[in-house]
Amino acid sequence: MSNTSNEKAEKGSKFWVQKIVNENPYTEKFQEIFGAKLIFLSPLASEFFKEYQLRESKIFSNVLGLTKVEFENKFSFWAKNQPHWDAIATSADGKILYLFEAKAHLKELQSKLSATNKNSIEKIKNSMQKVFEKISTGADFQSWIKKYYQLGNRFTFLFNMNQMNFPKIQRTILILLNIIEDQTYIQTSQKEWQQHYEKVFLEMTGKNFPPENVKIIYFAGKV
Repeated sequence: MSNTSNEKAEKGSKFWVQKIVNENPYTEKFQEIFGAKLIFLSPLASEFFKEYQLRESKIFSNVLGLTKVEFENKFSFWAKNQPHWDAIATSADGKILYLFEAKAHLKELQSKLSATNKNSIEKIKNSMQKVFEKISTGADFQSWIKKYYQLGNRFTFLFNMNQMNFPKIQRTILILLNIIEDQTYIQTSQKEWQQHYEKVFLEMTGKNFPPENVKIIYFAGKV
């Protein structure tokens, strides 16, 4: 999901994330699928569905337990403009941070690096290359930059965060939330999602399964 405007959505992954986070029947259904209770921090209806970067005080201070200076030091591996996460949640005990990337159809997985600042581009590529070399075998790094950039930068944040020590959280998990049979937009079956992810992971990592600390969830898009 790439539209980060703070507004109520009418279709697609943004619509379903807002339902899951803010409406009890959908929240309960998601948590039943997920297998645990989550405390959602965004996108909240009370905050006009704002999607957060980690660099905002609500997250780096309240959730990670960092000062602004500590945050800037730890996250110096990335450019100033960080990803906006489709949803952010913690476990009930606050020890696990969940970062969400939501998709409603297959083409949403495709993206390429679009930064224009040379220093930012160099920093982003260097950080992604380091993670690529850690988690990939026999894959092509260009797929991270030119084909699945958004997923590649999420993997980069996930890997780096799980190498850090935070005062509050102990682990970070990336949730790939995929809407199946979306009645509001483009319908995609669970089988189509599964086959597509196997192909994507193979291109990105040389393996047809998700990297460590990545969890895939399928949610039926039925109003």
